Amino acid sequence: MKKAIIFSFIIPAILFASCEKDDLTEPVSIDFEFSMDTFQLNEGGKQGLFEINKGTLIIQTLELDGRRDQGDDYFFSSSFVPPLKAELHTKTINQDVVYDIPQGIYNRIELNLSIGVENENALCFEGRFQRGPMDDMPVVFEYAFQEHVRIRAKNKVGDDQIVISKENPLKARVVFNVPNMFQFVNMNMIRNAATTEINGMQAIKINSQQNTDIFNLLAARLDNALYVVFE
Repeated sequence: MKKAIIFSFIIPAILFASCEKDDLTEPVSIDFEFSMDTFQLNEGGKQGLFEINKGTLIIQTLELDGRRDQGDDYFFSSSFVPPLKAELHTKTINQDVVYDIPQGIYNRIELNLSIGVENENALCFEGRFQRGPMDDMPVVFEYAFQEHVRIRAKNKVGDDQIVISKENPLKARVVFNVPNMFQFVNMNMIRNAATTEINGMQAIKINSQQNTDIFNLLAARLDNALYVVFE
């Protein structure tokens, strides 16, 4: 009788462990969205408005590195053919980005993005500089280099711990924080920037060959300008 009682406790324990393991390996589909926070600089009472409200990002590969206390850590690498093109201002992409990620409590999730391809800008921002009531000048920022950008993901309240489960569907939002990237650019820099002709109009182009002082300020903040939120 004593042996039978012990055996009756062992069976439920085995079944519970098996169910828990299945939960930790069962995947959940998560959509990835790419967008941007717009930027605006206004001198208040003075004339002059500078804003960035359009952006395009090119991505070659996306890697995810997830660490869990329970269950195995999870890693994958995804290459995009053709490269992923994200229109950040409209949240549109040229292909669906959906991944099956195992359920669990992740203490850390990091994304590694390889951005840029040959003969195309990895990143382009567009906006305008309003010098007067009827005087708008286009502004274009171009980043033509291929880079690897590593980002620590957060949950919706800004913590590292991310819970992935079928009962709590999530979306991964990859966002360019343009205000963070442009925070050291002031109105005098834009007002004194060299201009060039684009489509028959005078414009301000910021890249590695033109207005390099502004370009270097922006390029130095590239790693800090991206954030990822699972919400």
